[in-house]
Amino acid sequence: MTEAITPSPVAVAAPRRRNPERTRKAILTAALKEFAHAGYAGARIEKIVKAAKCNIRMLYHYFGDKKGLYLAVLESAYVDLRAKEAELSIDFDKPLDGLLDLLRFTFVYFEKNPRFDGLLRAENMIQGKFVAQSRMVTETAFPLRRTIERLIASGRAQGLFRDGLDPIQLYVTIAALSRFHLGAGYSLSVTLDTDMSKAEWRQARLKHAEDMLAAYLTTQPRAV
Repeated sequence: MTEAITPSPVAVAAPRRRNPERTRKAILTAALKEFAHAGYAGARIEKIVKAAKCNIRMLYHYFGDKKGLYLAVLESAYVDLRAKEAELSIDFDKPLDGLLDLLRFTFVYFEKNPRFDGLLRAENMIQGKFVAQSRMVTETAFPLRRTIERLIASGRAQGLFRDGLDPIQLYVTIAALSRFHLGAGYSLSVTLDTDMSKAEWRQARLKHAEDMLAAYLTTQPRAV
């Protein structure tokens, strides 16, 4: 009588559990890269889902459509910037140090987050069409404006700062000092025969920006 042979059990891999938050984050990360590189019109959903390793149904499930995804990417990028800004330890009794710390943070943030800078350039090329639809972008900037206003008030009360400082003008100046050498770095490097991508040049640029900001804050304006 032939003995029956019992087949060995075959190990079956457990199905991968769905993690909605991980999938959503992967889509946002891939979309930030694509939108920063190609802008809204040039970005391709197929490339995003491939990079995120998900299917297109999941993308539309979480974000609705391409417009919804793009707006979510914008808001997520701004929230990240504002959240890291909020981690600064600002001493309102030392207003000059506080504003210089804000400048240093902004300078380094743009350098370390080129995709955010690319996203801003792409959005401005379409005249801020999507960012204007987001209340979140405006609301998350309120603490920043309040911080700058308090630093200016403290500096004025201590007799350190000049008259007529405007918080919005001041932040635009800080952003410009932090971004222009990045956005126009390739053309400026050729035009001025200076490699603006070098760490040494970037450090010198930051010191230059600090000196300019400190001089502007503490020097009385010229009489007209």
